[in-house]
Amino acid sequence: MNRLAAALAAILLGAFGAGAGARELRADDFQWRATLDAGGQQGLLRVALPGEALQRLQSREAADLRVFDAQGQPVPFAVRRPPDPAAAARTPTARVPALPLFESAAGASPPGAVQVRVGGATSSVWVDLRPDAGPAAAGTRRLPAAIFDTRALRQEVSGLQLQGSWPANVPLQFTASTSRDLAQWTPVPLAGRIYRFEGAGAPANDTLELRLPLALQDHYLRLDWAGQEGVQLDALVGWVAAPAPADAGPSAPLPPGRADGATAMEWELPFATPVARLALATERANAVVPVRILGRERPSLPWRVLAGTVVFRVGAPGSESTNPPVALSPARTVRWLRVEATHGATLPQGLQARAVFDPLEVVFVAGASGPHRLAAGRADTPPAGLPLDALAATRLADLARLPQARIAAAEMAPAQPAPAWARWLPAGFDAATAGLWLVLGLGVLVLGGAAWSLLRQVDRKP
Repeated sequence: MNRLAAALAAILLGAFGAGAGARELRADDFQWRATLDAGGQQGLLRVALPGEALQRLQSREAADLRVFDAQGQPVPFAVRRPPDPAAAARTPTARVPALPLFESAAGASPPGAVQVRVGGATSSVWVDLRPDAGPAAAGTRRLPAAIFDTRALRQEVSGLQLQGSWPANVPLQFTASTSRDLAQWTPVPLAGRIYRFEGAGAPANDTLELRLPLALQDHYLRLDWAGQEGVQLDALVGWVAAPAPADAGPSAPLPPGRADGATAMEWELPFATPVARLALATERANAVVPVRILGRERPSLPWRVLAGTVVFRVGAPGSESTNPPVALSPARTVRWLRVEATHGATLPQGLQARAVFDPLEVVFVAGASGPHRLAAGRADTPPAGLPLDALAATRLADLARLPQARIAAAEMAPAQPAPAWARWLPAGFDAATAGLWLVLGLGVLVLGGAAWSLLRQVDRKP
């Protein structure tokens, strides 16, 4: 019994006491190493981390980064996150007049009016598309809705700015839908409400944001509201949607995922760098698959929805259109990713995934003892980077204008094969969890052995 307890103590001491008295780190201790070409320059230099380096980091805050000189001595450095580019000003479309909807008895619409089919309506609903239409005839009722002839708008819009009047201190909720023939309507998701509050400097909002860019060419747009009195829409102006962001930024392909049936695929990420965008691609021609992306930090935690998108490849070979990368919601470090097909679809075989990261730079002090080496990727590495202000204080110029070093050559440590016992673990069961259960099991054995020994002593005759 004492031997078993001693063995358990030795295991615990070995697990938690590893690393004590460790030697100084060298570049070869890291998963990714690169030789830097400073071009003969000295002083403060900066170098952008490529996707291969970001894909090896084991710390969300890039603590496992180092810069060494030719003698293997550490070099002072700091991590810099370049600021996001300034958002471009929004471009408005042409002004589109509002055409009110009217309701009247069957057959009571004036000459020139166009019948509109609205779900659930039992009477005649019509709109007069003539620009010189006079006032509505007697016996008609104006509905809390308006139609906009947006067929000539060729650019996609990301927002709708309303012009008109509405009551103060009452947030108005609008719903939107589009149609080609004024009969079949497709709902359009909107975000936000319209409101204005009385008083100087009081908050106000006249724009409805769209959750996704909307193409209005060859379509009518209908806006409905909740029937508040005093709402008068005169026109709207669309905000042209900004072009989809290019696949800019460092990126790296993910290893092949593990299929979970025909509708899902999972990846265990071997890095801790937050993924800013995820690029999904399929080689299947003329494929359109709606998916949702989920993530979690550990297999024991539930999945969290990070984004939703559509994976598509449509068009003739050589001129196909494909889906852009989708931005993931800002969250904690995600070590597991899952892509699920929705709306009854199945994932295409061979789905490819590429992680796109936010840019990250290393600002370091380049001396005469070059060439320098940049190293990244080592678990349980204490941070050694200086505060960026400490290096910025040594130079009056903007850090963004520092000369850049070039990565001349890079190498990666060979991937360590998984231990033989790992293949016996259930799917999603990592080594840390297995080790915890092993320690708990050993503890139960120790306690059981101690209880058995006490029971034997109690039963022994004096």
